[in-house]
Amino acid sequence: MAAPSFVLEYLPLQITLYSIENAKLPPFLGSTLRGAIGQALLKDKLLYDFLFNNKSLSHGKKDIPNPYLLDLPDTNQFEFKPEEELTFKILLFGEAFEYTQAIVNALKEKELGLGAARYPFKLKQVKHEIDQRIIWKDGNYYEEAVCSFLLPYRTLSNVTRVILRTLTPLRIRRNGQLLTDIDFVTVIRNITNRLATLTSRYGGWVDEVEVQRIQNLAYQVEIVHSNFALVDLARYSNRLGEKMDFSGLMGSIEVQGDLTPFVPWLFAAQTLHLGRNTTFGMGKIEVEFI
Repeated sequence: MAAPSFVLEYLPLQITLYSIENAKLPPFLGSTLRGAIGQALLKDKLLYDFLFNNKSLSHGKKDIPNPYLLDLPDTNQFEFKPEEELTFKILLFGEAFEYTQAIVNALKEKELGLGAARYPFKLKQVKHEIDQRIIWKDGNYYEEAVCSFLLPYRTLSNVTRVILRTLTPLRIRRNGQLLTDIDFVTVIRNITNRLATLTSRYGGWVDEVEVQRIQNLAYQVEIVHSNFALVDLARYSNRLGEKMDFSGLMGSIEVQGDLTPFVPWLFAAQTLHLGRNTTFGMGKIEVEFI
């Protein structure tokens, strides 16, 4: 087996909250959950800046991704009765896993207000999503369960066709404009650049020669079918006191050609998501290899 072209550690936390009272949450939970988590972390400025504030700390020189993302539940449940559970995932990348206990401490400290009505939810448990070991429950924190994993570097042979579908809205900008369609070159550039920036900032490694090679190879891949539609979404920012455009693409693209070199990167994209606002759960995809 060839040596991997990228190395990145991550820690997948499975977070379970429970409702204190009857609650009705908005359809897209990413903004709701991120806002509540951000409010919980505000007291710890170091933690908040590290997780949420990297863009402003870069002084506009480059768009540095934050070292986490939300992986939203695969459910259409938005109404909760008292004691009903809401489970989602937080993925911490690279050095961010060192802040696990601080994150847990912030989440368990008080009720989380979700939605515009600030419906109260409490932390029930935190579990390692891969190991299935409890990290926090009933007031007890189990440090030995906090173990990061290498992002899987998966390879397959003789892949000649790929189908990529978006599971949550995908936002990619070019020259300041939100794209209303994407091609395979854009997908590959996005995931390779995302891995490069995450590893350079938070630890890890990317083979820059291989990145350039497969970015060039992407131009040789033929698009069989592409069907994307822009879904109009908006979120209210408490920090800015105004609504913000949150629109993104939903749909799929099917491509053919020699796709074997792209397999590890497309596998990684399913964990890391694509595009902007992944910290809200945006850009989640699934891929089929043929």
